[in-house]
This record gives sequence, structure tokens and C-alpha cells, in this order.
Amino acid sequence: MARPSSPHFSHIHLFEPGTSPDAPPLLLLHGTGGSEHDLLRLGRAISPGSALLSPRGNVSEGGAARFFARLAEGVFDPGEIISRTHALADFIAAAATHYPLDPLRLIAVGFSNGANIAASLLLLRP
Repeated sequence: MARPSSPHFSHIHLFEPGTSPDAPPLLLLHGTGGSEHDLLRLGRAISPGSALLSPRGNVSEGGAARFFARLAEGVFDPGEIISRTHALADFIAAAATHYPLDPLRLIAVGFSNGANIAASLLLLRP
């Protein structure tokens, strides 16, 4: 697994190169309080041989990592979500130039807050 080696990365993350050229790369997005380690086993299980890109949410809510902040539990700030979605999309684009990763084949796998940001990515930066 690789850690970012370039200062242009906005997210702490893990990358595992794929072992099968036919397997699509996976973007693994953890839930609230998770980390870049949380969904690695799941990613390996659902698509053996896929490259895995797993960023850590860079927002802290009471010490819990998230991909975007909330105004309160269950209360979302659309401007915050849009801003953080674009920042994550920019990270993905940077990672795709740094690692052997085809962004056009990338499949997002998200849990909770990670699933929310994945849906936002699909809407704003497919």
C-alpha cells in the first residue's frame, strides 16, 4: 500500500495497485468516524484484482472523520457538500495521474457518509 508522496494530494489515503487489468478500480469511501483502512477488505472481496483507492474524509466532527460537515445530525449544508465533493473529485483526478488508475472505469463503494459523497460525486462530477 502506498501513502501519498506528492504534496498535491488533499486527502490522506491508501492505494493498492490492481492485479487484474480486467477488474475495475474501486474508490472506497468510509462512513463517519472511519478511516482509509475500513473498506479495504470489502473492496478486495467484492472485486478481487481491482486497484483500490481509499481516501480518509478530511472533515472532523467531534474527532470523527467525515467527507463533509453537517450543521447538525441529519441536517446538511448544500454548499458544504458541493465544495467537499469538488475537492474529493480533484483528489481523484490527481490520484489518477499519479497511480495506475483509470478514472473512467472507477466504481465508488461507500458506507453512510461515504455513500452520500459518492452520490454527490455522481451528480456533480461524474
